[in-house]
Amino acid sequence: MEIERGRIINDFIEPNKKQYIIPVYQRNYEWSNEQCIKLFQDIVQAYKQDKPHFCGAIVYAYFKEEHNISYYVLIDGQQRITTVYLLLKAMRDLSETSSTKEQIDETLYNIDKFDTYDVTQQSKLKLKPVESDNNQLYLLMEEKYDKIDKSTGIWKNYDLFSKLIKDELAKGLTVKEIYKGLEKLICAKIKLGNDDNPQEIFERINSTGVPLNLSDKIRNYVLMTDANQEKLYKDYWLEIESLIDKSNRINFFQDYLNHIIDGFVKENNAYDIFKQEFKNKKYTNESVLKEMHHYAKIYHAFLYGDEKNYSKQTNKYLEGLRRLKQTTVYLFLFNIFDDFEKKIITEEILNKVLSFLLSYSIRRLICDVASNSLRGLYKTLYSRIFANSDNKNYYYDSISSFLLQLSTKDVVPNDAAFKQALIENNLYRKNALCKYLLISIENQGKETVETSNLTIEHIMPQNKDLSEDWKKMLGENWELEREKYLHTLGNLTLTGYNSELGDKPFDKKLELLDSNNTKIVFLYKDVKDCKEWNGDTIVNRAKNLSNTIIELFPIEKPTHKISFSSPGFKEYGIDNPDDAQYMKPNYFVLQGEKVECSSFALMFILLSKRLYDQDNSIIESLAKHNIHLVEGKYSAFSYERKNVNTDSQLDNTDIFISIKYSAPKIIKIISKLLEYYEIDQSDFIYSACKVSSKDF
Repeated sequence: MEIERGRIINDFIEPNKKQYIIPVYQRNYEWSNEQCIKLFQDIVQAYKQDKPHFCGAIVYAYFKEEHNISYYVLIDGQQRITTVYLLLKAMRDLSETSSTKEQIDETLYNIDKFDTYDVTQQSKLKLKPVESDNNQLYLLMEEKYDKIDKSTGIWKNYDLFSKLIKDELAKGLTVKEIYKGLEKLICAKIKLGNDDNPQEIFERINSTGVPLNLSDKIRNYVLMTDANQEKLYKDYWLEIESLIDKSNRINFFQDYLNHIIDGFVKENNAYDIFKQEFKNKKYTNESVLKEMHHYAKIYHAFLYGDEKNYSKQTNKYLEGLRRLKQTTVYLFLFNIFDDFEKKIITEEILNKVLSFLLSYSIRRLICDVASNSLRGLYKTLYSRIFANSDNKNYYYDSISSFLLQLSTKDVVPNDAAFKQALIENNLYRKNALCKYLLISIENQGKETVETSNLTIEHIMPQNKDLSEDWKKMLGENWELEREKYLHTLGNLTLTGYNSELGDKPFDKKLELLDSNNTKIVFLYKDVKDCKEWNGDTIVNRAKNLSNTIIELFPIEKPTHKISFSSPGFKEYGIDNPDDAQYMKPNYFVLQGEKVECSSFALMFILLSKRLYDQDNSIIESLAKHNIHLVEGKYSAFSYERKNVNTDSQLDNTDIFISIKYSAPKIIKIISKLLEYYEIDQSDFIYSACKVSSKDF
């Protein structure tokens, strides 16, 4: 490795017969307006003060020589080099004289004055970005402006620099003077040798550019280290990028990793876990790209729908989950769609599973069941249901049997609880769910109504200062009636005339609703014949609508019921430690991993060992400082035997662990320990059965 002071213009861009290639593993060009403006200001300031300006490191390596052109690969610094190249093009186009244009042309292009080394369209430019950017840069340099994608960073920043240059020209600065400012940009010039590992060096670089995100790091890892990177990039990575847009890419890679590993990843540790999985599972660059591409195709259907590969009904269920933002279910659906692809299940079974999950999601939302347990539930659900492979012979029945047998807060709300919540709960505050249900009611069994221009309308107005007509209709307790029923299902409908309806009296609203050109039918059926609107009519309408919703989103019971629990065993969360009193556990589930145990003491030991393996620093700190996780004489962990209540130690450590506690107290300790590890309480459950107190 050679490190020396360098100059962006004089050492990199200006010299003839050179081209800098941005390898396929690099991200697309994406410098922001703010970064470009700051660089331009620094360049102008450098000229005016006649001082150099440092702009980071440029890391590059020799690639090859062909037709007297020396090719180099840019390992780091592509964003800055590309930005300067775009600035030069803008300066060239705004140059005051032909001589200045010619000077900048010699900087931008490889010039073959005597036709001696066969310059081609490929080698003419001194910069070759990644494929998508390269095409846009070529169109820009050839001035084919009508064909350029105006949404790309290549065009946007060229256009921005053109405006910035015009502003400076108006103030009296010249293009030549701006060029002199460019010549003052200096950098750390780092040239790699044959023995240097580009991947390791790339990760150690503290770049001054845009920080790499998880998607960038994974791309670099799987492409930078493979000699066949061009083919892998085109066959797999470009396809992944086309399937998952940039805003969803990090979520995809996190969900992908959470699918293939035990436990959960966070964005800050996901890349390290990816590299570890790559080594442990002996992936090749192509095999991991092939797997990610497979799941990207499935994820694409989750995010946007896919009528090419899945039926209209399948897409309808996925759209429902998407509208209700039930993204945690994707971890489970990866497995279900895998089985569909492998023809283990039919399209009919796939749709039955999706229907159940959509109905389950709606019921949880309506019944105000907290969602913090869903991630852990869906992470482990497939392995828990199909631990017995014979259950796949009764695929839907196994899934529905398992979920219907849950005894934790993840239990499926029954029809009675669901209906009561639909009638009584504030539905309007859950706006997306509210509109989805109202649209579903209206669109049942007929040509669907165009809903993009519809809004939710309160039949009884939201305005606290109700008119005398409304007060009289609601009765002497009108304030209580309004507060109780205002945002409930029975008082809500859809309309295209929300602002026009406003606080009008009920009879006037009916006239407008009847003339509604959106052709709303089902939602007005229980309204149009009413002479008054009050608590009774609202509740009656809510009952009718709730019956319709239950019919639209049923929980289909299993035909072949499968039992998932040993006699007397139930699953418990840790929100109520007293549940563990006089209980005997048989397993616990931590972040998706099911671990068998025969006592609460063993549960604590096994859980602590798994947490220690995840991050030893936390338990080591607790042991070093003798932290008491619950009130009492003893520390939970310690390096000294006298500070704990047993001789037990964590395997392969010098740390003693206190385990001689009652079952409820161990659950409290586990709860506190999970807080230290920043693990959601819902990511831990245990199964236990009641035993006699004399057995303790």
